[in-house]
Formats: sequence, C-alpha cells, structure tokens
Amino acid sequence: MTDIQVLGKSATATVSTLTTAQLALYAGWTMAVLYTAVPLAQPGGPSELPTVHELSEPERRTVELGRLQRLLDGLADLPRSSEIKAKADQVKTAAADDFPASLLNLHLTVLGVLAAAGLELELAYELGRSLRDTVDPREDTKREESPTAAIARQLARGRIAKLQEWLATLSAEFPPQVASIVGASMGRWSDFAEVTVGPAAASNQSLADENAGPMRDYLLRQGDIWLMLLVGARSTAGLLTPEGYVSAGEAALRRSARIARSVLVHHWLVVVCLAGAFGGVMYLAVTQLGGASQVWTSIAAIGSTLGVSAQSVKSAISRLSTEAERPVLTAAEEDAKAWAVTTLPKANLSLRSQRKLRKSGIAKPVGLGRF
Repeated sequence: MTDIQVLGKSATATVSTLTTAQLALYAGWTMAVLYTAVPLAQPGGPSELPTVHELSEPERRTVELGRLQRLLDGLADLPRSSEIKAKADQVKTAAADDFPASLLNLHLTVLGVLAAAGLELELAYELGRSLRDTVDPREDTKREESPTAAIARQLARGRIAKLQEWLATLSAEFPPQVASIVGASMGRWSDFAEVTVGPAAASNQSLADENAGPMRDYLLRQGDIWLMLLVGARSTAGLLTPEGYVSAGEAALRRSARIARSVLVHHWLVVVCLAGAFGGVMYLAVTQLGGASQVWTSIAAIGSTLGVSAQSVKSAISRLSTEAERPVLTAAEEDAKAWAVTTLPKANLSLRSQRKLRKSGIAKPVGLGRF
C-alpha cells in the first residue's frame, strides 16, 4: 500500500480530529489535485493495481471529489459554509466539459469563506494548494515551458523560501516540529533542484532533462510524506533511530563550537585585553608572593573590576547553557528528522555539480538497513 493510500484511509477515519487550519490545508491540496491534469493509465491496462497517482482522469476525479467533500464537511461550522456546500454539489454533478469552470467557482467560494473566517485559514488553504503544485509541476503553456523548467521554477529558492515562511507562520496549527521538518525537507529539494535542473545545470541541458523525469516521480511521493506530517497522519516520534539522535547531538556540538568561534572572532579585542589583564594579575601573584597583604588586595580588586571571579564565570556559563544549548540541540534534531523524511533520486551530474551538491550538505546515499 502506498503512502497516499494510507493517507486516504487515515484522513477518512480522523478528519474530524483535524484542526480547522489542517482541514483548510488539506482542502487546498485536494483542490489542486482536481484542478490540474491527471496522468492517464498506461495503454493496454496496468500490470498491477494502479495507485492513486496512476488512475485515469475520471477515476481520480471520483476519488478526490469524495475526499474533498469529506474535508469541506469539516468546515461546516464556518460562516457561509452553506455556499461551499452548494458549489461542491454543482461540481459533483457537472459534466466533463463544465467541470473545470465549476471547480474554479468552488475554489473562489472557498477562498472567500476562508478569508472571512480569518487570515490563518486563508493562508493554510493557499499553502496546501501551493505545496501540491510544488510536488506536481506543470508546464506553463503560455511561455512554452519545458518539464525541466517547470520543476526548476516550482523548486526555485525564492518560491520555497516563501512557502517556508508560510509554514513558520502556521507552525502552531501543526504538530510540534512538523513545520520546521517539512520546511527543511523542502529546502533540501530546492538545493538539489538548483544543481540538477536549475541555474547550476544550465550549461548542460541534456543532463538536466535526464534528471527531470526521476525528480518528478520522487516529488509526488515526497509530497505524500509532507502532507501526512502536516495533517498529523504520520508522527515525528519514530523518525530517528538511537544512532540518529547521537548524530543530532554531535551536530549540535559542532554548531555550538562554530557559534563560540564566531563570538571569539567578533570580540577578539576584549579577549586579548582580558588575557593581558589576567597575565598581569598572575605576574603580580608570582613576583610579590612574599610581600604584604596589600598585593593580594590589589589582585582581588583587579579581578573584581574585570569580572573574572569564579562566580561570574560560572554564571556566564550557566546562562549560555540555558539560552543556547536547547535551541541548538532542537535545531539539530529537526534537521536530522528532515533528512529522515527526505528522499532524493539519483542524479547524473558533472564533477563540478557534484562538488556543489556535497557543499550544500547533500551527501552520498547510504544503506537502508534501518529506517
């Protein structure tokens, strides 16, 4: 059973437990599925039972209309929800030629109702629609766009950054860490697309076109995972193995070390002054060890003035640990989980593109002994 089939069963059973924002996001996703063209089954019939992505257009329309109706029913408590129901009934009974126009009217009605209900719901609906467009790129016929260019456009850094911003804005509406994990996973795909089909691959268009096909197939399945996380059909609790948590902790330590180095580089003059003052204090202590108590009084005064007492150092370390350790470790854990839900296809790249890909943090594939 594929991820999207699991998602369909889970959504039917638990849609009543979703938040309104999750319902709006899911409805936006489903609307995009219905509004775009659906791939036809292969001529002669499939050798296996088709997945949802492989259904014919009428079959897929039936499945998605049922899903959309269930989701829209969850919005029945909103003002003017009766308008949505009336438009949805028109879509269900529309002839094939009238279906696109009826669906567009429903989309506009849903937008109006959600906009009146609150900015968060409108944004969630737009996020769901945009996420679906991201994982199922369609060529812009007006600009005679190629499939490769469509993927590059949908995964462009500027566009993905905007979707990440929307995810961050709506993060409270989703399960803990999910918005950050999905946003980071989308960022990995954007980095990957920049090298495989984007500006970095412009010098070798044949390689870019070769990479576009597998990327489209993988994107559809990747989108299923993102949606399951956002609507709570899949938990983030079991994404990391014990080894994964160890790796996250090591990454947090490396990140903390980089932060410490940056602070030292930025405040190097202060560090040099403190080191010089400390050296002077130690010199007085050694050279005047047998002298009067005045020397030790002076040393204590200097140390107190510079704030280098043991208590002040302890307090500073304690504050640094409290304020920085948890966010850094949390960020490293979310980053590791983002990798756990991200699956990238094999790509044919030049040596220069491979170096750029490794530099962006995308490593070679590893074994699948555990998941």
